[in-house]
Amino acid sequence: MRAPLVLLVDDDPQSLKLLSDALAGQPFALAVALDGEMVLRQVRREAPDLVLLDALMPDMDGFEVCRRLQADPATRDIPIIFMTSLSDTASRVRGLELGAVDYVTKPFVRAELAARVRAQVAVRAGARALAEKNAELERAAAELARARDSLEAEVVRRTDELMATNQRLAHLNRVAAMTELATSIAHELNQPLAAILSNAQAARRLLQRSPPDVSEALLALGDIVEDDRRAGTIIQRMRAMLKKGAPRADALDLNELAREVARLVGNDALLRGATLRLDLGPRLPRVRGDGIQLQQVLLNLVVNGLDAVADRPAGGRLVVVRTRSDGKDRVSLSVEDAGKGIAQEDLERIFEAFFTTKAEGLGVGLAISRSIVEAHGGRLWAENNPGEGATFRCTLPIAEEGGV
Repeated sequence: MRAPLVLLVDDDPQSLKLLSDALAGQPFALAVALDGEMVLRQVRREAPDLVLLDALMPDMDGFEVCRRLQADPATRDIPIIFMTSLSDTASRVRGLELGAVDYVTKPFVRAELAARVRAQVAVRAGARALAEKNAELERAAAELARARDSLEAEVVRRTDELMATNQRLAHLNRVAAMTELATSIAHELNQPLAAILSNAQAARRLLQRSPPDVSEALLALGDIVEDDRRAGTIIQRMRAMLKKGAPRADALDLNELAREVARLVGNDALLRGATLRLDLGPRLPRVRGDGIQLQQVLLNLVVNGLDAVADRPAGGRLVVVRTRSDGKDRVSLSVEDAGKGIAQEDLERIFEAFFTTKAEGLGVGLAISRSIVEAHGGRLWAENNPGEGATFRCTLPIAEEGGV
């Protein structure tokens, strides 16, 4: 990856030498141009990351060069810093109105010049990284849309093959759950993207101040990086849940698994007007198993809980996820809802394949969940609460120390 390129423009060779000396040793490459025509030729050959432009030059002055660069869609995003010996405010305002991001007045202070150039090069790099991340997010969104279309076609075409293997059925159910959460995930992605745009605009305003507020701009750029990582994490979570692969046997923290599922369905709960509460036991022993499969179990139970409280009045739509250790060799995980409960005769039948109490349900989620838990040496059952609602309880054996 090439170093950032800064183009120095001045009709005075001595001034160019002073600029080159002032910026020597900085983490970017330098190129020079003596007039406006040379600038335009150089930019067509290799677009720089910043143009340090003298305002007063013969034939074509810096203002005209700036106007032409801004008029061309291929070069309008290249940041321009004006250099001028003019002290009147009108000239400074003219440069900024033409699209320049900053200016320095001759004679310049070396440290200040280097700081301004570094700041603009950093903003340029951040803008490029943001554009690349936006392109990646668009590709991921297209991939998700294709996956959803493919899933819908697959469900129609393979209805007679759903019982071929339990692993295939579990994967299809997991993808279906992710499809239901697509709107919530889109809302979650919009938050870091909006924050990235807001911070980028703030950084530009801070650097356009006189003098530029470099420290605050760097903080804004740091926020951009964090929000970029947050968006990437959301995509990784989606891909992990959609991924198909052989079961694993890892030492897992059920508390972290519960937090991950809560992050995944957080916006979905918000859109439903429901509250998802975590009540996690301290110092919980690890269990051994496949994190994606156990995450699928908890996701199914939480989504069922959210469905169960959908008809409750606002303020009463509560789902609670709890984890506890029995102090011996088992860890328990439960999902309690404040819905209307389960008919007594259905408490066991709801775990049968293709039995469902939902108008649009397939009746496979709880059957898959029980088979996954039992394959991990655990147990999954349901019971009605003393007052209202139901609780799904799961127990799993703790991981043996030194086990594989």
